[in-house]
Amino acid sequence: MQKIKNMFLPENIDLGQSEKYILTIRIKTNGFMFSISNPNAGKSFCLRDTTFSANDNYLDNIQRTIFDLNFLTQRFKKTNVIFVSKDYDLIPASYSDNKEKEVLYDFTHVDKVNHLSSGLIESQDIVTLFNIDQKVFEFLSRNLWTPQFYHHANLLVNLFEKRGGNENIPRMHLNFHDEFMDIICFSSGKLLHCLSYENEPINNQLYFILKLWEQYKFDQLKDFLYISGNGDKFIISRLHDYIKNIEFANAPSEIHFWSNDAQKAPLDLLSLIL
Repeated sequence: MQKIKNMFLPENIDLGQSEKYILTIRIKTNGFMFSISNPNAGKSFCLRDTTFSANDNYLDNIQRTIFDLNFLTQRFKKTNVIFVSKDYDLIPASYSDNKEKEVLYDFTHVDKVNHLSSGLIESQDIVTLFNIDQKVFEFLSRNLWTPQFYHHANLLVNLFEKRGGNENIPRMHLNFHDEFMDIICFSSGKLLHCLSYENEPINNQLYFILKLWEQYKFDQLKDFLYISGNGDKFIISRLHDYIKNIEFANAPSEIHFWSNDAQKAPLDLLSLIL
């Protein structure tokens, strides 16, 4: 495991009063990120991250990081844990208490359920189901202060739903972060589609985007495409050949008054502290 870059916290964050701060941990298969922020003082924000060695066990990587940075186990005002993955399902909320939800999840995934978690998209009456390694879930539940677990796609749907301008105009949101691409589509305020891709070649990404645009019969001249994150220049250039209304929707305006760390934070992480 690589050392966390600049693991020292800024002077304006006083963990002697940790109850004032929100801790948000963001976990991928190959990396770990955390932010500490004061909701009453936006400039008190720091972001740190590390990458995991492919040769090490996933659980061992997480345990080592938490133990090395033992201040993460302190009592915070709120402790969030975000899991970033392409493995999730969206189901009607009415099925969320159904004992068959694990069967539903297993039916569409190669990796069977270990610990099935869920998150509500309240305005859409939809629940996100996502799988967490049972031992990882138990370790984090034991060692963090009353953590709340989220999937990154769930957070993005809630965020993008509110950021699309005229809700009557169909729209697609693309969010690029590290090796991931998320595609989220709305029409008349209704969520049509949410899917995440990981480590896909550029040409594949372009195909998936345009195929979904065609599948939902979006209009090339009237409907909107919003792009956030670090999208490849080739993809963006080609999309301009097919779609007229393309807008770039990156970090919420509030964080421009925060620290430089905030400018680098993923949108899903920011959505929990805005």
